[in-house]
Amino acid sequence: MPEEARIDTGQPWASPSEPPGTASPAARPANGTGLAPAADVHRSRREFRQRPIPLRPLTVLELIDGAVGAVPSVPRGLLLRAAAVVTASAAAALALTWWFNRAVSLTVQAHPSWTGIDFFDDVYTDYAPSAGERVCIVTTEILIAVVCSGFAATVLAGLFAPSVKAYVDAEPVDAAKVRAMLRGRTARLYGLAALTTLPRALVVLLFGLLTHAAANNPQEIVAGWYLLICLTCLPLCFWLTSLTAVAAPAAVLEDASVGKALRRSRRLATRGVFRVGWSSLLTLLIAGCATVSLDVFNWQLRDSYGVGDHFAAVPGTSGFSWWLPVYVIIYALTLLMTTPYRAATATLLYVDRRFRREGLDIRIAWARLANTATRRPSRGPAL
Repeated sequence: MPEEARIDTGQPWASPSEPPGTASPAARPANGTGLAPAADVHRSRREFRQRPIPLRPLTVLELIDGAVGAVPSVPRGLLLRAAAVVTASAAAALALTWWFNRAVSLTVQAHPSWTGIDFFDDVYTDYAPSAGERVCIVTTEILIAVVCSGFAATVLAGLFAPSVKAYVDAEPVDAAKVRAMLRGRTARLYGLAALTTLPRALVVLLFGLLTHAAANNPQEIVAGWYLLICLTCLPLCFWLTSLTAVAAPAAVLEDASVGKALRRSRRLATRGVFRVGWSSLLTLLIAGCATVSLDVFNWQLRDSYGVGDHFAAVPGTSGFSWWLPVYVIIYALTLLMTTPYRAATATLLYVDRRFRREGLDIRIAWARLANTATRRPSRGPAL
């Protein structure tokens, strides 16, 4: 077979800005011939159980279904590393939630009640917390969990990128090759996660300040400010998240710096901002629905078993409750169950954007045909 027909499976993934025929060192075969090593010819049984990724633009449900199939292909060592990242983000979310409840509780204790005049000019007395304060507290706590898990999902999207690439290529995952591809690129993933999380963190800060204002002045109505934040900041976050959704996979698979990865993500998301954002939002909603029973149980622990009183340091609360570690374990377990699939969906979203914008699906299909031809034994001339 001519040399130009020997296409490596890593070849189609090269960025269009790279010269033809170049591929990352981690993606080249070790034997230098352009062909896959002999050990890769005999594929493992695990590969045949993989659900194939259609080589065409993917629907949103196909992205999510592909993520469910891609996560088991990640090497175990990398899964343990991802679990450590998610656990750290869950600990950060719990710490922020605890500090937030303590700060609000101190303000509520300083303003435990207030008086007002109703529609009939009658004076009434009401007690904290007010309805607006409750809504702001719930919103802020949910957003804290979403932001911290989003930070972890961005890091995991980069860590899972080489494994998802092999899954899309219908190749067995080589743990050594994955480690080589991630070497020297992990630190930039945390920088990318911090930059992409910053706008959402600012929205959480705004809702936290609104909660403090509602607790400090319980007789004031904060519905107008709440609606203003929802109508202005949330759409802006949706747009920024859509533009940066595939930056982490681009940073790893294309060996791009933080700035180049962000620009690359913006170019891939062009003319598809709403679809990228909708895919990310739908993945988050499905992940929330999958763990709704655990979430309801945790809220029950907070309301009925005194865990919320421990968080808020309500006077008269006992020093320790065994329900508190149960709450912490379930909280971390919820993030551990959902964050890896959100990360894998983000990586497949990167693949889908390249399918749509650059015809990567056609290049992968030709690479598969070329590799199949090189691996197929010759049967002699046809009659």
